[in-house]
Amino acid sequence: MVICRYLDHLDGKPAFDVSMDDAGWEALRLGALATSLMDGLSVWLRETRRAETEQSPGILRHETDRARRLIDQWETEIECPTMQGGLNLAQIVLICALGLEARIRDFRWREGHPRLRKWLDRLAARPSVAATAPPEAR
Repeated sequence: MVICRYLDHLDGKPAFDVSMDDAGWEALRLGALATSLMDGLSVWLRETRRAETEQSPGILRHETDRARRLIDQWETEIECPTMQGGLNLAQIVLICALGLEARIRDFRWREGHPRLRKWLDRLAARPSVAATAPPEAR
């Protein structure tokens, strides 16, 4: 997030700053929710990259359960105005997190989440998203 904010301010015209009104706090809340999903998926991915004999079943179970809970929550949250409006940091983090399905074999979130799937499919068509998608997702 620090790097994104730094890059956003380079031209002196930041596009991703939020106001400290209700909409700004909502954007920060959703950004934290997306970051929580990304953090858990990162732990899950790292654990699956370890030798099978060194993997922790407890960590894998914990992160699988956390991802499932957060994806269920995102199925509802995705309809919030913050997630439907112009591109913002919460959306970028969520796009990146959902894209980890290309790297985590057991992270299959699409079934049962039609709103979230439709949202991602719409944003995945953006040239900047398509150009940076993992090779397996292209």
